[in-house]
Amino acid sequence: MNLIRRIKHSIVLLLTFSLFFAYVPAALGASAQQTEEVRELLEHYHLKSPEDSELADKEIDEMVDSLGDPYTQYFDDQEWKAYSSELEQTFVGVGIVMMEEKGKVYVEDVIADSPAAEAGILAGDLLVSADGKSFAGKSMADIQKIIRGEEGTVVALTVSRSGKSLKFKITRKSVHVPVVSAKMLEQGIGYLALSSFTSDAAKEVKRELEKLEKNDLISLVLDLRNNGGGYVNSAQEIAGLFIKEGVLAHMRDRDGNDEPLSISGTERPYEYEVVILVNGNTASASELLSGALRDYGVAKLVGTKTYGKGVVQSLISLKSGGVLKVTIQEYYTPKGKKVDQVGLAPDLARSGAAEQLIGAFRLAGGKKLIVSWQDGVLTVNGIRMSQPDAARQEGKLWYFNLKLGAELAGAKLTYDAKNRSYTLTKGSQKETIQASDPRVTVKDGRTSIDVRLLAKWFKDVTFSTSGDTLKLGSR
Repeated sequence: MNLIRRIKHSIVLLLTFSLFFAYVPAALGASAQQTEEVRELLEHYHLKSPEDSELADKEIDEMVDSLGDPYTQYFDDQEWKAYSSELEQTFVGVGIVMMEEKGKVYVEDVIADSPAAEAGILAGDLLVSADGKSFAGKSMADIQKIIRGEEGTVVALTVSRSGKSLKFKITRKSVHVPVVSAKMLEQGIGYLALSSFTSDAAKEVKRELEKLEKNDLISLVLDLRNNGGGYVNSAQEIAGLFIKEGVLAHMRDRDGNDEPLSISGTERPYEYEVVILVNGNTASASELLSGALRDYGVAKLVGTKTYGKGVVQSLISLKSGGVLKVTIQEYYTPKGKKVDQVGLAPDLARSGAAEQLIGAFRLAGGKKLIVSWQDGVLTVNGIRMSQPDAARQEGKLWYFNLKLGAELAGAKLTYDAKNRSYTLTKGSQKETIQASDPRVTVKDGRTSIDVRLLAKWFKDVTFSTSGDTLKLGSR
């Protein structure tokens, strides 16, 4: 019991869903002292209140597995180094951000000054192989593990760009992924993307918000898509930028005790409208912040339902060596809504990265849209994303993704399976086209429409082409 009292004061609360970290137990060789220390900590802290008889005569990895909790983990020194690097978004690799689309993995973005940027890798490149080994059938997590490696080693990376195979030899090095990026989307509407709740995330968010405010910020689109969480105190500090005083969440332990997590905000919290972008990989601390800001009426959510990780872990350094990450609490939103294994449903449901951004932009009061597509990269009001299927050129004709085109036009898209027809509705205007119409094409399950027809139907939509670039606008 003395051990528990001593360690209790050094607990760091963590709310993270690790999207890419591959945990391989290495505790089979743990000492008897480490095994006993882990057993005692699990008995006293874990949310499930395991009995000593349940954990007896088990090695560390067996004890952890017996809990049926994917978030409780033991790390030896090497594993902890890798995990803490992930928390702080520092990796040894080539410096690319990936996205998966219909079983293929593309480069979504290239980190500035990274080995990949220096080599000439571009957003929109399709990842084909590394060191001669094909990526066919491999997941994004598999590919990420292959591309990472020891600092100073070389990886031969092959990509496909506009149908051409390109090979690059890239030397791996330590890369820090910027967790915050921001820009103005239109006069008065700002965009801020937060990829992780690192230890200094709140400071970076505040700095970028101050820059946006100098451009007469009226409303903010906060992008938390694919943000797997991080440190609870970072979420508290960020919430405090928008809420002067309140409760971030209700933390309930295994005995049902409710420990409210308070918000002590700034003297002058930001009082503009906030729209938060979320998806199925928005998890943990991201859900904590999103749920709180919505409950307080500060924000609305746009996208798809969030992941649903509503349990809290603490990080405990073992006296005998290693680190234990153990689930100790479940959290509920300020209004008492359950998040774990439920998630947060968006106020405005949208699928597709670009459709979500456009929906959030309009909900924030935005009107003018400038969209361009070239070589698989789609840009919406200056925000770049890899979306290979957004447009394609056939001879002199250009076709644009129908669902995305409807979003751009501000129209609702419906499909009549019986008559095999598509209808776009905007106010009292209705435009219907048969699926068999030559101005509609289907490729890889994606339906596209002749951009000339889209512009003809909706007078607010304009388009122009130049070589391999398609530009569209909406007023």
